[in-house]
Amino acid sequence: MSKKSEDRVARFNTLVKERDELEAAIDGLIADMAEQPEAARRVGAWAADGASTQRYLTLTERLSEVEGDLVDLTRAMAAAADEGRPN
Repeated sequence: MSKKSEDRVARFNTLVKERDELEAAIDGLIADMAEQPEAARRVGAWAADGASTQRYLTLTERLSEVEGDLVDLTRAMAAAADEGRPN
């Protein structure tokens, strides 16, 4: 395996780990919100500008970026693998 391929695999693994951590954190926030009475979600941490809402938005935005990076990296790895194959 070339150095470039090794770097891609390492980056892929790092992104997968980050994605898993983000998904777990998001799931935790969703569970927390679900435990709150609907009226309580309109004020405090789960209000539109509340800390939990902002944290959720930050995490989901980062998750979107990570997913995009994973797609791009997977395509690059597939293209590199195809370059080494005979037609």
